[in-house]
Amino acid sequence: MAGGLAALMILIGLAACAGAGSRSTSHGADKGHPGRISTAPARRLPSPLYGVTLDDVTNIGQIVAGLRSLPEAPTARIYFDVREPAGYYTAAVNALRPVSYLMGELLDSSDETHIAAPAYNKRVRSYLAAFGNKVDLWEIGNEVNGNWTGRYPTVAAKLTDAYRDVATAGKRTALTLYYNAGCGDGPAELSPAAFSRAYVPAAVRRGLDYVLLSYYPGECRGIRPDAATWTAYFQRLHALYPHALLGFGEIGMSEPVTAKTLGSAESLVRRYYGLPIGLPYYVGGSFWWYFAEDCLPYARRPLWGAFRAGLRAEASRWEQRQR
Repeated sequence: MAGGLAALMILIGLAACAGAGSRSTSHGADKGHPGRISTAPARRLPSPLYGVTLDDVTNIGQIVAGLRSLPEAPTARIYFDVREPAGYYTAAVNALRPVSYLMGELLDSSDETHIAAPAYNKRVRSYLAAFGNKVDLWEIGNEVNGNWTGRYPTVAAKLTDAYRDVATAGKRTALTLYYNAGCGDGPAELSPAAFSRAYVPAAVRRGLDYVLLSYYPGECRGIRPDAATWTAYFQRLHALYPHALLGFGEIGMSEPVTAKTLGSAESLVRRYYGLPIGLPYYVGGSFWWYFAEDCLPYARRPLWGAFRAGLRAEASRWEQRQR
């Protein structure tokens, strides 16, 4: 009985957050070269998102130079290591903000079992206090339906608390789900839709700004869904998340590119950056996981050319869609 009352109070609080107008609803595009991105606290996010993931910010000079050299203004998704305090990323956030939009990944799925719900809630608040006006989009959960993330009720509690903290602060929220159609593990691993219905409270589903899919064909028997399949899937997700913008939050290879896997990597970049999905709420993204390893330093990495071409193709397809 006490547990049910606590859950009811959480949902009431979430509904208040979703209905109080605290969410940012400005999704219009800021155009221009990444070197001319506004540094104002409340920046409008572009559409589409030209996403890259930074799993390592050690060589920040190389990263800044690479982002400046991309043909479209990127959105850099920073993996915040669960073992590091917010202060560890201060220099990186300050250096990256003038050359890219920023998405903060608060907890990677690989780290999900390494932190308890109360500690994660404390961590979210510390990162918001440090970077609330500098990070443009907060990823409250990553690949949350994956079967390696631990008990689903615990995962749900973490993402629900994180959503409440970020939404109450008036910041944008994103949730990443793991696409597993054709390669999931049955009852041990729920599909994105099944997990959403069972473990994402309705108030969170109504309030999220972005809902994204993670997909690694190498971990899914090499299956490569066509544009029609993805379009239909995003339509189903839209029914569950009616106010969110949808896209890809993570794609890539299971390991950094080698000479043997370069062709596959180039093919994946060409396929997902510029995927022809004509839904009005689709915003691209992709956020190649090993961007730092595969594309930097940008003058010397073999995937760099394919990556630039992929962004140009996506921009061209978007321009055609707007005509």
